[in-house]
Amino acid sequence: MKPIYLLCLLLLATVSHAELETGLGITAVKVPHYLGSDESEVYVLPVPYIRYQSETLNIDRNFIQQKLFQRGNWSIEISLSGAVPVDNEKSSARRGMDDLDFIGEMGPALQYHFSGDRLSNNALYLSMPIRGAISTDFSQASYRGYSFNPRLFWRKAYQYDDMLVRSQVSAGIRSASSHMHDYIYGVDARFSNDKREQYSAIGGYGGLTASYNASVLFDDYMLAGFIRYANISGASFEDSPLVRQSSSYLFGGAWIHLF
Repeated sequence: MKPIYLLCLLLLATVSHAELETGLGITAVKVPHYLGSDESEVYVLPVPYIRYQSETLNIDRNFIQQKLFQRGNWSIEISLSGAVPVDNEKSSARRGMDDLDFIGEMGPALQYHFSGDRLSNNALYLSMPIRGAISTDFSQASYRGYSFNPRLFWRKAYQYDDMLVRSQVSAGIRSASSHMHDYIYGVDARFSNDKREQYSAIGGYGGLTASYNASVLFDDYMLAGFIRYANISGASFEDSPLVRQSSSYLFGGAWIHLF
């Protein structure tokens, strides 16, 4: 991490009601090429770890959220998401087609807290993000439509002997515009063949997701893991020739040394 970035985070942490953790470790993640693919990639990478919580900004392993507005149990935040690129020569379903570039998503998320708040160790809340998406190979970028993926979260943390355990369960519904679905599941006429018919995806329902993640902090170390399940049965793109299975898992873990 560049010193200037660490200095900025340390300054942020001096604000009241703020908490900062930093570290460095290694992570291993198994990711399907895309939902509906029967192939996946395994990534083993060194990873910097940053966790920052304040009344206005959250940075964690899976998200960055900036609070824009709050009234009672309602709040509006900036939400980010993304998907890893796919080399189509490594995907039997997409072989010969254009690669899928990295997809980045950003937009506002309306949230309602049934209990707790953004700084609580125990909280139950609903997040309803609407995000615009772009794809990029980092030399150029293209607009890819938008997504709407409401999810219900339950977060709980507790102390066990000398260890701090943080856990979170979530479940939600995926949906997106035709532009976004077609980028992933569409087949242009020039890429059609005997085994892969031409196909244009439409917008709408994109499946169900459920996930669980947990981390255990002890001494100067953190052990973390997660698993996410997705099922696209009944999705608007389910009949795409690029869909090989209706369910998939994404999982991974990390070992972090805390500074």
